[in-house]
Amino acid sequence: MIGTRQRARAGLALGLASIGCVLPWSALTQAAPPAPTGQPDQPRDPIAAETLFARGKQLIEQGHTSQACAAFAESQRLDPAGGTLLRLALCHEADGKLASAWLEFTEVVRISKETTGEPTKLGERVRIAREHLAAIEPRLPKLVVSVPEGTKVDGLQVTANGLPRNPGIWGVAVPIDPGDVEIVAEAPGRQPFRTTVRADAGREVRVEVPPLDEIPATPAAAPVVPAPEAPKASSLRPVGIGVAVAGLAVIGVGTYFGVTAISKWNDSNKQCPGTMLCDAQGVSLYQDAKTAATISDVTFGIGVAAVATGVILFIVGAPKNVTARGPDIVVAF
Repeated sequence: MIGTRQRARAGLALGLASIGCVLPWSALTQAAPPAPTGQPDQPRDPIAAETLFARGKQLIEQGHTSQACAAFAESQRLDPAGGTLLRLALCHEADGKLASAWLEFTEVVRISKETTGEPTKLGERVRIAREHLAAIEPRLPKLVVSVPEGTKVDGLQVTANGLPRNPGIWGVAVPIDPGDVEIVAEAPGRQPFRTTVRADAGREVRVEVPPLDEIPATPAAAPVVPAPEAPKASSLRPVGIGVAVAGLAVIGVGTYFGVTAISKWNDSNKQCPGTMLCDAQGVSLYQDAKTAATISDVTFGIGVAAVATGVILFIVGAPKNVTARGPDIVVAF
């Protein structure tokens, strides 16, 4: 059993053969579509277009329909002509691109009616296009994209396979080539909507765009509260330590002279058993002991005073209290 695609290819071959029998090449390629109003003519390359046209016919004979359609399409772009457009429409029909073929056959009819030329040849082209249109229209897949009032927001854009679906055709059945169709709806500040539907020959597929959810606002970052600086000790502390150390050294000196005074005092007592019996050496030792004792008393007092001063300076130079403040709590330590 011959498949649909095979029947279409066979129909394409018969259609091209019938065109060749009825219309010569010159008739097929004449009467190019007029350029859109207000736009400059597209640059043409008739030689390259003729080459691609011949290449397309070869590919059709070899069964490479998709490649043949690409060759016919490029030939039409390089040198637009009603006959090339008709061949492209037949090729797309055979390749299963029914909506593309439907549009191209419709354009062939319009161009042939608006073009001056041999009426018989133009009439035959219209006849062929209309016959194929009649066969295609019942098989056309159609897509209906509807946008309810609750979905309409500023900046809403809807596309089907990348082609825009503007508000003017929302809710309208639009022919589309068979296959998967991706519907995308986007709007500023909204989450996009995406869905893919299958368009099959002879069926109408409907897609309703739901309301687009708002993109949640990004929460503001909490302010960074700098950590309290570690308390710094006053410069009085090292001064106090230095004074205290010096005081301890002076105390050490006082202690030395105190021990010396005691030692000489003991030696003096040995030389002077009584007050009236003291010799010159005993008197000298007595004087030395007295002098050492005086030095010891003075240095020891100075040392103690220095140590006390150092301790006071160390305490006064201690770090100040650190206060941590929160929203509702104040902690001091």
